[in-house]
Amino acid sequence: MSSTDPAPFDAQTDRPIVDAHVHLLPDRVFEAIREWFSREVSWTLPTVTKADVLEYMKALDGGVCFPYAHEPGVARSMNRTVANAVDGLDHVVGLATVHAGDDDRADVVREGFDAGLAGIKLHCPVQEFPPSDPRLEPVYELAVERDYPVIVHASSHPFYRDSDLVDPAATKRVLECFPELRLCVPHLGLFETDAFLDLADRYDGVAFDTAVAVGEQVHEIIGTRDEEYPIERIRLYADRVMFGTDYPTYPDSIAYGDLIDATAAAFPRARDRVFHRNAIDFYGIDADFEE
Repeated sequence: MSSTDPAPFDAQTDRPIVDAHVHLLPDRVFEAIREWFSREVSWTLPTVTKADVLEYMKALDGGVCFPYAHEPGVARSMNRTVANAVDGLDHVVGLATVHAGDDDRADVVREGFDAGLAGIKLHCPVQEFPPSDPRLEPVYELAVERDYPVIVHASSHPFYRDSDLVDPAATKRVLECFPELRLCVPHLGLFETDAFLDLADRYDGVAFDTAVAVGEQVHEIIGTRDEEYPIERIRLYADRVMFGTDYPTYPDSIAYGDLIDATAAAFPRARDRVFHRNAIDFYGIDADFEE
């Protein structure tokens, strides 16, 4: 897929696809993200717009999309954008975001839920707070109350190895306080996968997605060390792993079809679960297709 492709429609698959990790942001934010990736890590991202992302979502059998608030004060606007975009798309679930620095965090999330959003997205390295930030307690409380999932970028994937915001111990503290929380750790929890799988041992609500986390090409690009990808152990949790792409914020040198092939190879005995069933169950997606 080249950087001018609006959406990765070239891949062919014989199974339904639910993409559980899609970014839906204003065009100006997408542009700023592309510039940051190019400047800081020399990644070229696909050049797409919010409209292109929506076309991609419409073409899927099911999907999950979300923004993330990079600073206080922008979450409400982003949540309205997502809620309006997915209105009428029954097979797509939109998630809300919130920033720990927002003055009225619970209200921000509650308004998003009331607008039709059905979960929460947090990106700790970008938002610059750990998942255990005490300011997030009312956010987690509301998620548990509604039984809505929370997806938290809580690991050092792909270039946050030096960050002090993504220690798995911080996620452990959250789960100790909110053991009923349904929490997705994206990117298979790389590069601390074993530690996050330890949490999955203890908490049934912990799940994972595969966004930019499987395949030799992906691991070469992000610099995965052999011990950081315990695939045999990961396969033991195949009933909690969901296919995700990170679209459109992954290097355009990675072909969409290769993401599908790599995921199928990683989970040869659980392809239906990973490609659609797990996400349908975890996010409550109203997917309508023949299996």
